Amino acid sequence: MKKSIILLLFLTMCSGGSEQAQTETTSQAEDMGGVTNQGSEQAQTETTSQAEDMGEVINHMSLVDYPAKLYFAGDIPAEVHSRAEYAFSIIQEKLGKYPVEIYFVGTDESEKDNLSNLFCTNREEAGNFDSNDLRFNFQDFDDCMNFIDERYFSEYLRSGLETEQRGYQASGNKGHNGQFEQRYHLLVWSKPIGFEVENGEGYNIEFRGVFHEYWHVFQMAHMDFYNCSDKDVRSTCNFDFDSIDYLIGGTWLQEGTAVFKEITILHEQIKIGNLKNTQGDIFQDFNNQYFDGQRVMEQCPGMSIRDIKYSDPCSQAVYGWGAWAAAYLTHKVNDPYVFENVYYPELKKLGDPELVFANTFGMTRDEFFAEFDSWIYLSEDERKIVIPTVEENTGRLYYP
Repeated sequence: MKKSIILLLFLTMCSGGSEQAQTETTSQAEDMGGVTNQGSEQAQTETTSQAEDMGEVINHMSLVDYPAKLYFAGDIPAEVHSRAEYAFSIIQEKLGKYPVEIYFVGTDESEKDNLSNLFCTNREEAGNFDSNDLRFNFQDFDDCMNFIDERYFSEYLRSGLETEQRGYQASGNKGHNGQFEQRYHLLVWSKPIGFEVENGEGYNIEFRGVFHEYWHVFQMAHMDFYNCSDKDVRSTCNFDFDSIDYLIGGTWLQEGTAVFKEITILHEQIKIGNLKNTQGDIFQDFNNQYFDGQRVMEQCPGMSIRDIKYSDPCSQAVYGWGAWAAAYLTHKVNDPYVFENVYYPELKKLGDPELVFANTFGMTRDEFFAEFDSWIYLSEDERKIVIPTVEENTGRLYYP
């Protein structure tokens, strides 16, 4: 198989379904060695079948009427399942339901192998085995097993072990790992230990991780990577890998908006009462990002976050200072929701990130960075005006 899937591994700083459906799924999971699935298999099967009967193409951009599908390695405690599911239900309620599969890897080798087996069973049932089309599919079950284990699950298992050994509060590795060409979003998690103790030290950190990674789902769901002679006929569509980087619009925008959303949605949920405040106020969280970015930028003197890539030694700055860039832009238009309500919907419609940026923010990217690259070095008092206020009880974001 051509390994042309985007690799987006973000280190952390980067329920649905009927009872019957869950019972049937759990029973099947027990036969597979303890791997479990949260969510409605029945709902997904029926929805997909109906869509295919109507000739509708379900791909990574499609809104669906079933919740995210969560799969857990057998060594992950049962109480973690419902807490992770709750976190995803919150963010899907805000951003919409897209075809997403999330795999939680534990620290047991045999359970990791069972999870790999389940992943490939899912791919086989989805029709992703085709030896005549290896650009988008796996050759066979073994090819799939080698791919998911070597590229993802083994690495996430090692990350989970390191998290335990070092006493981290939450999972150390989580990521949106592409799979758009197979018409869904793949998210993978190392052991989510922050969900093991409700309202513990790592609890809100895990929620932030969920909000962050699902924001990437939302972003990618508004990017059309297909060239089709007829959008409603799948056989006429070709997946255009070359368009991915262009539509993303820069690592700073991809990651900076994700950190902006993880922080603002967390504090929204705190104000609503769905979560307890264990980390201070919203400005403190943004300031932590600022200092993280400032520290790593020392490794790239004179460089703008506009030009930073994942391979650069200061790559973490696209998270920390990228969040401030996102805040700067939302403040510019006095709308903390401008990315989900304007920028990305327009990007999906027009497919031109430069034009959409200029239309949304009233300036070109060049003009923005001419301002931001000096503004980011201003004092704390001068910078703090771009951080939105969170309204008590409602969680609504606004600028006074």
